[in-house]
Amino acid sequence: MKLLKISVAAVVVSLLFASLAAAQMSKVGFVNPQRIINESKIGRIAQEDLAQLGKEKDRRVRESLDAVDVIKEKLESGRLSVSEEQTTEKSLRLAVREYEQIVERSNMDIQGEERRLIQFVMRRADSILRRIAQERGFTMILTDPEIIGYVASEMDITDRVIQELNSMI
Repeated sequence: MKLLKISVAAVVVSLLFASLAAAQMSKVGFVNPQRIINESKIGRIAQEDLAQLGKEKDRRVRESLDAVDVIKEKLESGRLSVSEEQTTEKSLRLAVREYEQIVERSNMDIQGEERRLIQFVMRRADSILRRIAQERGFTMILTDPEIIGYVASEMDITDRVIQELNSMI
């Protein structure tokens, strides 16, 4: 029984040393995707495309809201017969519903396009990340600045990725 306890303790200690040795061999890099989007040429082009889409969607939303306002003014004028008023109220409800749908669709379209553009830019950066990771011996590259408290400047490869992305254009 005592021999079993000693054997288990020896296995646990050896596993601890093995995991410590593996952790010491790991080298972790960091890249900030938001900076890549904001500061690289390809990221700025993607943002301009997204802004253009946003302007178009905003124009459609305003047109729909203007249609709602016209119907409201017609109702508030007080110059409608009872039947015309009922028909106009129904038109107003339909116009408001259409406006709400346009707003919702526009928001979904813009969010979807934003995700696609970020994926497009980051796919372009992926080959650069992999090459830099191999060159510098990184076993892992983290990309979420929200979960990281501190990154040594020599481990942050964001500037290099941006430079290499810019040289591709």
